[in-house]
Amino acid sequence: MKISPVALLLILLVSGIGVAWFLRDPEEVQSAKVSPEVVETQLEESEENLKKQIRLLEGQVEYLQGQVGALQDDNTKLLQKLSQQGQRGIPKMDSVPAPADELPDFTGIELEMLNYRKLQALPLSSRGVGLSEVEKAILAWLRSQQPGDEAPKLALALRALGWIDAPVDPLPPLAAVLARQLGGWYDAKAGTLLVVDDPPAPGMPAPDRAFAVAFGQLLREYGVILFPGKQSMTTDERLARLALIIGDAALTRFLFSLEKAIPRATSNLPPEDPDHPLNQVQMPVYLKELALFPFARGFELAQSLHSTGGFAQINAAYSAPPATCAEVIEPERLLEAQRPMLIKAGPHQVKMMGETPFLEDRLGRFATFTALRAYVSDEEAGRAVQGWVGDRLLAYAAPEHDRDQALWETAWDSRESALAFFKAMRSCLTQRYDAKPTLDSVTELHLQAADRVIRLLILGEGKAVRLVDAAEAKFAEAAGKAL
Repeated sequence: MKISPVALLLILLVSGIGVAWFLRDPEEVQSAKVSPEVVETQLEESEENLKKQIRLLEGQVEYLQGQVGALQDDNTKLLQKLSQQGQRGIPKMDSVPAPADELPDFTGIELEMLNYRKLQALPLSSRGVGLSEVEKAILAWLRSQQPGDEAPKLALALRALGWIDAPVDPLPPLAAVLARQLGGWYDAKAGTLLVVDDPPAPGMPAPDRAFAVAFGQLLREYGVILFPGKQSMTTDERLARLALIIGDAALTRFLFSLEKAIPRATSNLPPEDPDHPLNQVQMPVYLKELALFPFARGFELAQSLHSTGGFAQINAAYSAPPATCAEVIEPERLLEAQRPMLIKAGPHQVKMMGETPFLEDRLGRFATFTALRAYVSDEEAGRAVQGWVGDRLLAYAAPEHDRDQALWETAWDSRESALAFFKAMRSCLTQRYDAKPTLDSVTELHLQAADRVIRLLILGEGKAVRLVDAAEAKFAEAAGKAL
């Protein structure tokens, strides 16, 4: 059996006492008036005591070794728990259930969370408000990020592609989703964290106030860096940056809850229930999928960054945030010294038949995947977008028709990747329009629906795929041939 250095030192000290007694000068023994028989008896007793002490120390060493093994097992289980709960979607928070009207004041928790996240900042001034006021604050921020009719124009472009059914302003429903998911918002103008304090209806989930605190702290710290408001962002880039900060808040909240149990009102309402708050938000399915991406994939991004260098690694990501959802889906791209360059797809001449596009955007890998999975399996859609390296959406007005016209070109890292996407998109188009192709080959698809003319083409060296969804045949021909 192995004996620890501490135990060995104690043994040597005890042994030293016995040796010192044995080596005492005989005259000293005589002066102490101790007979040889007494000395021999004392030596025997000392030896027996020493054996008892050694047995005792061995038992203590064995006990400590058992405790170390138990702690190692607990640590392994904790890491497995963290990995399992962070694999998909919003992590389940380990919290102590509590009635909604007995939730604690979060001022103290906010201070602890600041220290835990190592943010050098003063506590936030917080105010409990209704859900509608939080939605209003979020909507004002979204309008500042996408001023004018930028967001409604994106919806018109998505409708031209057939991915949403009706024109809509996507920002109000997006604000509603964010308010229900985050449970609060940091109002930079007022310097106040607005936290939803509406009592939940019976069976309905209560807002996660600790999540709102974590997100508010991070939005105050990094919001201006991620969203300066002075530069236009693509849909792809905006979703990627939201994923970073929301994922950071979710991970902070989760790890903090492992160390300190935070009371939280319980709910027995599953997310798929029609009465769930998210399902009550009237929003096209495609747009809702995009809105939930930062929550579903952001936690995984933050977890991957944290595993490589703790919160310091996450902090570093804010200085060079993800530019595309592809870097969120595959965080190793974000950690590479030379991050992959995005290819600007699409024709050099964007004017079509004298018309200038009313919108130019990059949708990104996740938006591409979401469009495919509406008609093909998740596995097929996932394989079809693996080689994505860029895309470009151009939308053109068609005032005399119900839907506008769109040219969407995607770029791929190889011919094989482009062909895989072409096949998946061809399957989607034929299902959506339920029309017999007028041309169907390995590199080109022509569809003629009642009011739409569709072209799907593999271009150039075979690494680009162009989709044209038009209201007029002349536009479809021009867009398909544009260089």
